[in-house]
Order: sequence, then structure tokens, then C-alpha cells
Amino acid sequence: MTEEQYKIFHTAKEVYECLKKFQESTMTKYCLDCCTSHFGDENWRPNIWEKSRLYWRNDQAKIPFDGVPFMFGGVKSWRCHQGPDFGKRKKEKYREKRDRLEQEGHPQIKRRTPPISKKIGCTAMIYAHKLVKFPGYKVSTDSEPSKRHKDKMKKTMLQEAQSETGIQMEILYLVRFPMLTDHNHPVPNDIKRKQRRAQKVKVITKTELPELLTQEAELSDTDFLHTFRVTKSVYQFLVREWQKEVAESLKLEGVPVSELDQYQQHVLAALYYLGSSENVAPASERFRMSPISFLNTVVNFADFLIRQQDTYIIMPALEERLIIAEAIKNVSGYPGVMGAMDAVLIHMRTPPGPEKQDYCYDKSKAGFKCAFVLQFIVDHRLIFRDIHLDAPGAGTRIQIFQESGAWLFLQNLTSSETHVVAPAVYPLAPAIMTPHMNKILSYQEALFNDNHREALKLTANAMALFKSRFKRMQQLDRHIEKSSKLVRGSCILHNIALIHEPEMVLDRLSLEYNRKVDDEGWHCVRTEEIVAEFGILGGEEKRHYLTTVMTAHCDGVLSCVEFPSQFES
Repeated sequence: MTEEQYKIFHTAKEVYECLKKFQESTMTKYCLDCCTSHFGDENWRPNIWEKSRLYWRNDQAKIPFDGVPFMFGGVKSWRCHQGPDFGKRKKEKYREKRDRLEQEGHPQIKRRTPPISKKIGCTAMIYAHKLVKFPGYKVSTDSEPSKRHKDKMKKTMLQEAQSETGIQMEILYLVRFPMLTDHNHPVPNDIKRKQRRAQKVKVITKTELPELLTQEAELSDTDFLHTFRVTKSVYQFLVREWQKEVAESLKLEGVPVSELDQYQQHVLAALYYLGSSENVAPASERFRMSPISFLNTVVNFADFLIRQQDTYIIMPALEERLIIAEAIKNVSGYPGVMGAMDAVLIHMRTPPGPEKQDYCYDKSKAGFKCAFVLQFIVDHRLIFRDIHLDAPGAGTRIQIFQESGAWLFLQNLTSSETHVVAPAVYPLAPAIMTPHMNKILSYQEALFNDNHREALKLTANAMALFKSRFKRMQQLDRHIEKSSKLVRGSCILHNIALIHEPEMVLDRLSLEYNRKVDDEGWHCVRTEEIVAEFGILGGEEKRHYLTTVMTAHCDGVLSCVEFPSQFES
């Protein structure tokens, strides 16, 4: 065993934290094997008497000699989750019992597939020994003391332990970690496996001209748009803004500012990752970066975008709300609409650990289906005016809405001329208009619902553009913290692109997204989500007035309306 595999801690809490980090860094999993009663008790002190065993080294526990005598205070061990199958005999007895009951005429539910255990007898283990050391009796490390010297020292320690002052002792935790080669199955962080994977990636990317992605100047405008999902002007704007932010922070710290050419490469790498569904390994190879450096670059770019949120995702002021409402009315016939609100799923791979319970929206025999819930409000230009990210475990759409900042904003909205349109699962309020849900509708109510449906199409159009432009939003990685940053950063990048790009760019983007298939019947599983159970005072009166004055909408096309905005300040 090498020295790097030993670690010393002073508390059991530090041991558990190190165990968690070790599993995350090596992408392995360990289950509890055994534990003595006093292992985690910080107030426990050993009872030293004549039959107490004193050690200077222990070959069985592989504790080396360091000149300080010690006693064992407990041990805790963890075994690889693919270790021996200790329940094998129990499973055999159960199968024998089931077969016997079937022969006797009792019907039994049979599995569609034979049960296959993941237990393959892996011998990798983690040992944590609780040691009680006596530094006052340290001897020279040149050689171990003789048996006579040990007995004499033990007698002296026994006398000191029985005195009033007691004996000086120190409690430590010695943890021994296994090598990756100790596993008898493939391990994600195995060096040989990484080398084989890297070789495979090189073979794949050789035929796909990786130089095309790094030399953006040689790409035509159309090729650049299809590859990085934004125009060259937006890319150059992002590089300038990021370099400007970094330069200002360096000046404040008194660091001389040099050339920041690497940010061009960083922005390209982040744009390519967000705009494609390619795995990290081949994507990082295109930019001649390691997968870890590539992901860190993308996350740093997302952090930069998130710092711009107060500039690019803001609720419109009164003057701007009136202009938005006029533009939407010209197309849908619905007056006073300053935006459309809804929530969608942003799918992700199943995260490790207990967190997957919160982010799971559907559990079946195939496994957990996990996602983020993105609640948003968009205007007539499909620009996000508000976003809120949460977990499906937080509740229904209305419960998630009540935790967002939009809930307070719409409650405190004093202008009676404008409002947002939303599905019937949201509460009816003076600033939130939902459709009529009566079984029998009058002509005006049916007209109200038709115009409401036309205005609400803004949410579907916004998601079609958002998930088509940034294909990474159709399937995120399993890391919750990093993925949440990517979602928020992509929403801000969506707004930056719409603000700085001409409108005809959207016609050149390939938009392929089906929300009905993507949401997989979300919100339709539980009947209590069909209609909100409460409303806010004044909402019913305002909807009745709008129903009365509603007129048929014209078949127009929503155009880009230019208005004075905080974005350009």
C-alpha cells in the first residue's frame, strides 16, 4: 500500500466528508460493511487496565510504526457496492419457495426479465480505524522497543491512568483507501479506460475537421450560425463584454492587464457545447482541451452570463408594457397582454445520490425520469422577462409559481391595463388572466378562450426557439449545480441573441422541437393540476369585463416592435 492511500483525521465528521469526496472524484460507490459501537462517539474515552492491549504497529490493519503507542478504539469499513452477494442464499430460498407454491397451485407474479445481481464479488474496501494514541510515551523510530521495554511502559501508563491527573491521549482516525486497480470491474476513472476512450475520440474527430470549429474567421455566416447557434456579431459582442469584465476586475486588484485572446476560444467552446447535443469528450477534443477544462470553461461562461441577469431579464416598465400589449393585441385580439407565462421541463440525466428524488417527475421500471422545472414569462419578441428554476418535487406549477419572484411582482402590479396570460392551472388574478373552464361556454366566452389561446402560443414559440437553438437544453448532464447554471445562462444568452440579432436570423435557424413529446404528459397525471383551486380578488371581475369587450382577432404576423428599452442603456 502506498502512502497516498492513508489519511489522518481528528473527527468522524471529517472522515465522512472525505469518503463522500473520494466517491465523487473516483466515480465509485461504497456501502457500509461493519461498524463498532464507539466509532463515532466523540465523548468516548478508553478504559485502561491490565488486560488492555497496547500496540506500536499492526500488520493486519496495515498501521505502520511511528514510535507512538496506541490502542484501538473502533473500526468502520465500507465495501464496494459490487462486492460479495451476502443475500444469495436468501434469494435462493425465496425462489425455491415460489416454485413450490406454483406447483401447489398458488398463482405467482413472474418477472418479465430474469433478476441479475450487480454483486460480482469486488474486494475493494475502505477501512477507518479509530486510534487512541499516547504521545507522551513516544520512542525512537529507529527500531521498535523490546518486549521488556513495552511491559515496563505499559505498567507506567497504567499507574498514570489511575492517577488524578490522568494520562495524556490523542484520538485520531486513520483511513485507508483502495487503489482503482483493486476493483475487479471497470471503473470510470481508471487510467487505462481513459486512454482507450481518448484514443477512440481521436479516431472519431480526425474525420470531422476539428480545425473548422476553432478558426471562426474562415466560416461563412451561415455555417457559423448553424455551428455555434448565434451570429458572428453576437459572438464578438460576448467576447468584448467578457474581456471587459475581466479587465475591470484585474484593474481593481492592481494586476496588469495583458492580452485576453483566450476568451475567444472560451466563448466558442461554450457556444458549441450549449448549441449541440454532442458528448463532452468529443466536443472537448475539437478544441484541444481536456474534458474537465472544457466543462469548467462552459460553467465559467455561464457564470459570466448569470452576472448579466439584472440587465437582460427584467420585467417591463409601464410604458413598455403598453407597447407590448398593443403588439400582441394586433395579432391575437386579446387586449392588455404584457406577456405569457407557463412552465416546462428541462430534462437531465438521473443525478446520483438522494437528490434524484426531488428532481424525479416520473418513476417507472425503467428508472427515474429527472428534470428541472423552468417557469418563465415571455413578451411578443419571445424574450424572457422572468425565469424561475425549481425541482419537480417542489410541487405543482402553482406551488412553484408562489415561490418565484413573478408571484410578488404580479401581486403588486398597480396598472389595471396590463396583465399576463397563463394556463388554467394558475390562479385567476387582476394581473393573471386564465381561460374560462365552464362546460358550456357562451359566444363571448368561447371568443375569449380563442384569443387567450392565440396569445398563450408565445410560450410554445419561445420554448421551440430556446430548445432548438440551444440543443443542450433538451438533455442536460447529471450534475445539478452545474446544469442549473447552464439553464440560467442559456436563458440570458437567448435574450442577448434576440436583442442583437436581426429578425430574419430566426428563419435561417433549423428549429426542431416538439413540446408535447418532450413534456411527456407532465401536469396531466394528477387531476388537481387541471384548474387552480383559488383566485385573487378582482380577477373574476376583470376577466368578465374583458370577455364582454372581446373582439375577433385578425390573422396577422407578430413583428419585431422597436421600443425604448433598458437593454440599450
